[in-house]
Amino acid sequence: MKKLIAVTLIFLTNFALAEVSMIVDKLKPFFPEIKAENISASELEGFYEVVLTDPWIEVMYISTDGKYVVQGAVTDLEQMTNISTNRINSIKLGILESISDDDKIIFKAKDEKYVINVFTDVDCPYCAKLHANMNEMNKLGITVKYLASPLEQLHPNAQSAMEKIWCAEDKALAIHDYKTKRYLPDSPDCINPVAEQLAISKQLGVNGTPSIFFENGTNLPGYLPPNDLLNRILQTIAR
Repeated sequence: MKKLIAVTLIFLTNFALAEVSMIVDKLKPFFPEIKAENISASELEGFYEVVLTDPWIEVMYISTDGKYVVQGAVTDLEQMTNISTNRINSIKLGILESISDDDKIIFKAKDEKYVINVFTDVDCPYCAKLHANMNEMNKLGITVKYLASPLEQLHPNAQSAMEKIWCAEDKALAIHDYKTKRYLPDSPDCINPVAEQLAISKQLGVNGTPSIFFENGTNLPGYLPPNDLLNRILQTIAR
């Protein structure tokens, strides 16, 4: 009996692998970089989930026979949630959490209740406006973790300035001084994560700063005053 079960499981596994291989072949003409690891079971009966991460993150669904593709919003009417958006957000969160805190510039709330990751450009006026509220955000229990996303087209000197800041002995002081007093430290060159974080920001769909990511991966582009930001965080948690 055990042998029969084992043989059946092997058969089913081989069948699933053959299906995935067929799906890969179907998608190759449209997505040349597609691999078997991009494809997995999904919440939609009769469909596989396909996750694309280059040049940005996208989730779509393809029928197990490779005939139909579903792209865009997929809504669970019972839960009233967008399962494709939820999946994308979870992938984005995983990417953000894979970045070491040592490579972020962190302003930690004393009584931390919430954490936001913020892609910033030190020459962006709305980023400076957000930073000016740092004490108030921290008092509301919001910890801010900065990541680099210099916008070369708008601020051609931002990347070199941010490399100096990320190479400073005290990164938090360096970014604070530059955002508030335009003082740039004369830091020695070092191996820094600025270019890598810029690439990640593009993968996450960031096209402006500040770009705020909540703890469930939801993205809020642009500036909000501290209390409005807190309300958006609470609304997101309530979903």
